[in-house]
Amino acid sequence: MSVETHAHHEHPDVVGSRNRLGVILLLVADIAFALSMVFVYFYLRGQNVNNMWLPAATSDHPAIEPLSAGPGWTVTAIAAFGLLAHMYGLKGARSQNQTQLKLGSLVALVASVIAIGYQYNTISSAPFTFSDGAYVSCFYMFAIMNMVHLLLTLFISFGNWNRARLGLYVENFWHVDIVRIWWIWMVVSSLLGAFSLSYP
Repeated sequence: MSVETHAHHEHPDVVGSRNRLGVILLLVADIAFALSMVFVYFYLRGQNVNNMWLPAATSDHPAIEPLSAGPGWTVTAIAAFGLLAHMYGLKGARSQNQTQLKLGSLVALVASVIAIGYQYNTISSAPFTFSDGAYVSCFYMFAIMNMVHLLLTLFISFGNWNRARLGLYVENFWHVDIVRIWWIWMVVSSLLGAFSLSYP
């Protein structure tokens, strides 16, 4: 006896809406974490318990000097450029312009690679270690969070560009729209870190 099976396919808009909700819920958790980091930064800065925010020089250790916030703002600017490139690609997807979609996706991918390189250089060239006071701990906390976000952005952007290259967004491009949500949050989170570190 043969059994006839039928694959059940949901409408792409239904799948897209459900996936969009999942991404938003994940972002809510990440947003709460990032905002708590901003709170901790300014709380520790304001309390400055035992003058451990920026410890003074001792006989065996030099004074801790805060780093310039410039690199943080630079990474944020690169990420913002990547967001604009992705939005350009999304506009192409909406107008059925596959060339524009591929170009925007590729530029966004390259921007994420450049931002990662810049962020890595900022972390690796920092002239202190985790135990050098509360400011230093917060600096690494923001820098590492930003690096994790950028690595996720690289992974997502590569997938987005590759699918665009393969022509998988000709009819349904809700993936590209969901990636837009992530890009926006990644830029905002980078902005929060750069803003906080501007007040050592």
